[in-house]
Amino acid sequence: MRRKQVSRRLGSLAEVRTSLRTHRGHIGGRLDVRYIPATPEGAFSYQSYFDHMDQELAKVETGLIAAEDVHVRNLIRIVELRRNVREVTEAVYDKQVAGRRILAGLYGKERDFELAAVEGATPQTSRILAEQVDQTIKLLRNPGVEVPEKAIEGVDIDFETVATDLQTGLTGLGNVRADLDLATKAADGTRQIVYKAIEAYDRVFPWVAQNLEGLFRLVGEFELADRIRTSARRVTRRQGDGGEEANGDTPDASEPAENEANTAELEADEPEAAPVA
Repeated sequence: MRRKQVSRRLGSLAEVRTSLRTHRGHIGGRLDVRYIPATPEGAFSYQSYFDHMDQELAKVETGLIAAEDVHVRNLIRIVELRRNVREVTEAVYDKQVAGRRILAGLYGKERDFELAAVEGATPQTSRILAEQVDQTIKLLRNPGVEVPEKAIEGVDIDFETVATDLQTGLTGLGNVRADLDLATKAADGTRQIVYKAIEAYDRVFPWVAQNLEGLFRLVGEFELADRIRTSARRVTRRQGDGGEEANGDTPDASEPAENEANTAELEADEPEAAPVA
């Protein structure tokens, strides 16, 4: 699904191109009768003029569609990677919580910070959780204090094995976060390409539409001209002097975040994973 600011423009352009292609023969013929060149050499034809206008619309349409398609692919990639980050974060969170509980059971809950650099609730966002797990791994491998006596004998914990298991999860989390960062940067680039395509559209489409409207009116086709004007105004009425109004459809506006049905309306500004339940 294309985003609103692109879909609205393409819809208006399609309506104007359809009107141009449908009525060009009739309108062009009437205009050619009105305009009689002084000499036959190089006689002007409104059909050629309409060809030119259609080509101008085709160029901005092609550019906008191509830019949007590439950008949407990047947004889809971001959605996929955010899901991966959430899943890996949840797995690392579960390991960290399990490790804390084992340490608390063996050595007392008050020893959490001394043995594993943890206190309070275990973080649920990927970045802060990764920072805590990293500190826990370092302390498990190189304790900052002497390991206290166990609360009960017969139960042993291999600090190195626990650290290795946590390190595996932490490495995986770092990898998916790095992939997400790269995808986000790529989307930043393609977003700018889309905005340039929108700017090109906004420089061409309103004036082509107005020219066609004027020619249709010139031969008395007022109803057809009004339809072109209505199509064009869906875009131009939202524009000020060279830019969009502040209506949630500007180049700086946030794009929609992923919805629960995963239909990929696809982007939020913050690449951080959502807290795990």
